[in-house]
Amino acid sequence: MEKRRRIIDYNLIKILSSLGCKILRDELLLKHCSFKIGGPADFFIEIPNECALLEFLKIVSGFDKYYILGKGTNVLFSDEGYRGIVVYLTEDFKKSYVFENQISCGGGMLISDLLKTTLKNNLTGLEYLAGIPGTVGGAVYGNAGTGIKNEWISTSINSIEIYKNLEKQLISKEKIRFGYRESELEDCIITKVNFSLERSIKNDSLEKICKNMQKRLKTQPFNMPNAGSIFKNPSGFNAGKLIEYAGLKGKRIGFAQVSELHGNFIINRGGAIAKDVLYLIDLIKEKVKEKFNVNLETEIKMIR
Repeated sequence: MEKRRRIIDYNLIKILSSLGCKILRDELLLKHCSFKIGGPADFFIEIPNECALLEFLKIVSGFDKYYILGKGTNVLFSDEGYRGIVVYLTEDFKKSYVFENQISCGGGMLISDLLKTTLKNNLTGLEYLAGIPGTVGGAVYGNAGTGIKNEWISTSINSIEIYKNLEKQLISKEKIRFGYRESELEDCIITKVNFSLERSIKNDSLEKICKNMQKRLKTQPFNMPNAGSIFKNPSGFNAGKLIEYAGLKGKRIGFAQVSELHGNFIINRGGAIAKDVLYLIDLIKEKVKEKFNVNLETEIKMIR
């Protein structure tokens, strides 16, 4: 989400600070993403509740350039950083409430914490999310899931609370278009997600979660900084297999390398910069197109 840039002045910082916001100037974004890549943002602001969020939106509306960050697990920040404000939702946005088979959770809640809540309350339906990093809001925005047996997070959503154009809205799932790794929530800030799940035997859910985690641990490079799948799967193809068959597993540019474990992951071997990753992405696209006549589309978000 971007707006025209304006420098935040001392008075605005004072207002936001009084509302509980934590404001950092020239904060390195490599500290806030799983790729461990990225230069400084002009401002990095942690917002703890809806009151502070609304005030922030009033202050910056129409002027400042800002980006709402989840856990930073599918983004690549520029080496030059971000000329504007990066916003991170904390505290109230990480809480959840359970009523019978309904879970209402903040957009900033970690997926791993959401799964702990489902286990604690004997609810089932989201086990396939095990091992997917990031926040609930980010997962909903990108319609996270496996695609197997229609396992997308959108299938369990009842409604979503968002802020758009300074207005808080509650939207039912039926009014939102979800697709493969996408939604039409581009210009929205997801503050709360309401799920409808099913009752289960706790042991069955735990077994499913453990099975999904073990599968991901065997097939994905969890031990190295990365941003998850780099490319979407083209229709009828598996992006990771195409990259593997193109002979690109292990290909390295600078300190960025195509994972030898999974072709659709690029890892940071320590000290990689965004330029290394971008060169590698372009090379992969070129070689896959050349060999298979398939165009790969990036899944990660490149933030400049």
